[in-house]
Amino acid sequence: QKGVTTRGGEEIDADVVIYGTGFSKNYDLFDDATKQKLNVESDGLYLYRNTVHTAIPNLAFVGSELATIMNITTYGLQAWWLAKLWAGEVPYDRKEAEEEVAQIKAWKRTWMPDTPARASLILLHQTHFHDRLLKDMGVAHRRRGANVLAELFTAQVSQHYDGIIGKA
Repeated sequence: QKGVTTRGGEEIDADVVIYGTGFSKNYDLFDDATKQKLNVESDGLYLYRNTVHTAIPNLAFVGSELATIMNITTYGLQAWWLAKLWAGEVPYDRKEAEEEVAQIKAWKRTWMPDTPARASLILLHQTHFHDRLLKDMGVAHRRRGANVLAELFTAQVSQHYDGIIGKA
């Protein structure tokens, strides 16, 4: 072929065609053994801290299996956490990780709509997710100092993480 043919039958010449809608996940880049270990379910890929698969600890997903409101900040925290995990600076127990993944999966399935992305949805729980990553790394997770009411009841924004990322 020299390009693509549209549904309407129009032929468009192209040297390269990139299929990247982002509307559905595809794990075909992995061999069959890895895909089997990943065990992607109808509602997504459940990972420890939405990053590491407990059956394949040397494979991680940063950004692709996680949806929050502050994506760039979340992905930065996630990448920093992963670097510390793989450097041995974040405690990791596979059995505990498997139990936590199972608990989160069960919890999400009790109230979230059944969608192919349910496993990756953090959205309104992003502050809790960020706090868990920071606590894992031994970093103070409070962004507002002693102002507990502001910490609990006001919106979190990326600027609240200024000076936190990269400290530990």
